Amino acid sequence: MPKNYRITLLFNANKAYDRQVIEGIGNYLDKYHCDWDLLMEEDFTYCAKKLDSMVCDGIIADMDDDNIRTLVSQVDVPIVGVGISFNDPNDYPKVPYVAT
Repeated sequence: MPKNYRITLLFNANKAYDRQVIEGIGNYLDKYHCDWDLLMEEDFTYCAKKLDSMVCDGIIADMDDDNIRTLVSQVDVPIVGVGISFNDPNDYPKVPYVAT
C-alpha cells in the first residue's frame, strides 16, 4: 500500500493570495489523486511552536513571511517555497521556489 505523505502548509489564510495557493494545492491533489495528508492549523495560520513537534514529510511555505523563512531554515525535510519574484537571483531562498 502506498504511503500517505504528510505535508505541512505554512501560509496565512487570512491573506487572499495565500488562500488561492492553498486552493491550488487542493486542486492539484484532487486532479492527480495524490496520497497526501495536508497539515494546517485550525485557524489557518501557522504556529512556530508546533512545527518542532510536527511529524511531516515536507513543507510548502509562504517564503515572503520572514518568520516562516527563518522557521523552515531550521527543519530537515524537503521544502518548496512560494513567494515574490526578485531581480537578483541571489535573493531567492535556497530551496525549490515558485516565484509569483
